[in-house]
Amino acid sequence: MNQSMPEKRLMFAMILLTICIFAGAFGQISWKHAMSNMETIDDVDGLLSLDTIWNIITNKYIILGLLLYGSAFFLWLSALSTLDVSFMYPMLSLAYVLTAILAFVFLGEEISLIRWSGIFLVVLGCVLIMRS
Repeated sequence: MNQSMPEKRLMFAMILLTICIFAGAFGQISWKHAMSNMETIDDVDGLLSLDTIWNIITNKYIILGLLLYGSAFFLWLSALSTLDVSFMYPMLSLAYVLTAILAFVFLGEEISLIRWSGIFLVVLGCVLIMRS
């Protein structure tokens, strides 16, 4: 990350990156919520059926997830104008961490010790990147 850029510009880009992380995580939770309330798709015919496609494209939680991802895309591009992609893209992995926590809290998913260990390693990697 370029240390010589003005502090205000850097802070704005970091806020945009943080919003992208949260939008991506909440988008995934929204999609999972939607798909958990639909019939399981377990083959190509089920995936490509008109009923499945219609149920997906008209679901308010799918639409919400798309809006969150669309917003994140726009903000991501804005942050890319300031921050190094070699810094930003690894930091995006924090969305995986946040998504797992949100899945635990809001969806009641069980997260094994081995998954928590992996999540810890992702966070540790992000801390190292932040220090670079």
